[in-house]
Amino acid sequence: ADAQSRMNRSTRGQWDWYAAHRGRIEPLIVPDLPLGRLCVLGAGNCNDLDLPWLTRAYSQVHLVDIDPSALERAVARQGVANAAAIRRHAPIDLTGIGQLTASWKGRPVTDAQVDAAASLAAQHAGPVAGGGFDLVLSPCVLSQLLVGVRDLLGPAHSRWPRLKTVLTTRHLADLLHAVRPGGRGVMIIDLTSTSVLPGLDRASADQVPDLFRMSVREGKCFRGLEPAELERGLRAVAPGIATTLSAPWLWHLGFGKAFLCYGMTVRRGA
Repeated sequence: ADAQSRMNRSTRGQWDWYAAHRGRIEPLIVPDLPLGRLCVLGAGNCNDLDLPWLTRAYSQVHLVDIDPSALERAVARQGVANAAAIRRHAPIDLTGIGQLTASWKGRPVTDAQVDAAASLAAQHAGPVAGGGFDLVLSPCVLSQLLVGVRDLLGPAHSRWPRLKTVLTTRHLADLLHAVRPGGRGVMIIDLTSTSVLPGLDRASADQVPDLFRMSVREGKCFRGLEPAELERGLRAVAPGIATTLSAPWLWHLGFGKAFLCYGMTVRRGA
């Protein structure tokens, strides 16, 4: 009972850390029309999603992740009344190379092996979860996909820049190809964190825009996730798009730990 009580307190604490973050995401994903269809890439434990609200705002909520049990726990934990509106798609590996990279842990990886992984990641089987969605959300997923592979390979590997570019392009393509013509994709990007900008967690709200510009200008961020870089990648996948940026915000995740985030909305031409 004591262990369960500690677990419940921990879960509530994590939920509180995500509350303000969810409050910045939700205005970006309000549906254009009622009875729309939403797809969330890399939904995971859904801490940054209010599933009851989503099932009221959308007729269908499709959750995509590599971990089926994480999705099951998330739906059960949030007590979704309209659980029938939620469709789960798992296990789906959004990198496309999970089976290859699983063998990389703890050993040197050759250039040929990385090149083979890049070639595999560049292949697309079709729209994720069937596509045709009114809105597709990628909530701080791209950085997780990249970091997971980078940490297995090693950031100093000569082939990492190429593989990073291919994985980024794959994710942007997954997002765009799942959106119906005239629909929207929304990417939430965790651009930098306290590990790169010590003291970021103590910044005031009026300091955030300047910190955002400085982190991009001076490269104190996850390179490749800057707005201009992502927009360039999106236009390479689908030239007929329009993009808008949200104001940046701080996502506090525990004590002394924060991420500087922004949202990019991509609308496909009708």
